[in-house]
Amino acid sequence: MRRVRPLTTALSALAAAALLGSTLQGCSQHKDTGYTLPSEKLRDGEKAQRNRTGRSADMQFTVVAYTDGISTILGTHAEMKPKGQFVRIRLLCVNVGRDIQVFDTWAQRLVLSDGSQLGADVNSTMVKRQPERLSVGANMRAEFDVWFDVPKGVTVKSVRLFGSPTVGMVTDPAPAVIPLPS
Repeated sequence: MRRVRPLTTALSALAAAALLGSTLQGCSQHKDTGYTLPSEKLRDGEKAQRNRTGRSADMQFTVVAYTDGISTILGTHAEMKPKGQFVRIRLLCVNVGRDIQVFDTWAQRLVLSDGSQLGADVNSTMVKRQPERLSVGANMRAEFDVWFDVPKGVTVKSVRLFGSPTVGMVTDPAPAVIPLPS
C-alpha cells in the first residue's frame, strides 16, 4: 500500500486551486457585455420611446415606439376605422426567468387621462395579425404591436403590462406601469 504524504497532497491541491483561479479570473475579464441588434426604421407617425422599461413577474417589457392618431388601418382582408383613434404600442418582451411566460394581449391595459383603463382592441389586433397569446420561452425576446381604440377627446397616460405568474405564485403578478407618450 502506498502512503501519501500530507504535504505533497496539500501542495497539489494548492497548485490546482491556483490554476483554477487563474482560469476563472481570465473569464471574468471578458470585455463583451452584450450584442447590437439591427436597428429598425420608424413607421409613419411612430415616435421612438427611450427608457420605457418595466417588469411584471419574469417578463421585462420595453415600449420601443408609440403611435397615436391612427384614423384607419389596412390588413390583408380588411380596412377598418376606429371608434375614436387607434393607438399602437411597439412592445419588446423579454423573459428573464427560467420558465415560460405567457403574454396575454387581452390582459394588458391602457390608462387614460381620465383614470379609466382600456383593454387591447380585438378588431385591430386581428386585422393587423398580432398575437392574442404568446408563449415567451426562458431568455427569449419577442417584439410586436399592441393595438388600442381610444375614445375621442381622451389622451393616454400610461400602459399597464402584465406578465404571467411564475412557478409557485398563487396570485397574478403586479403590472409594469410605463408612462406614455414621451
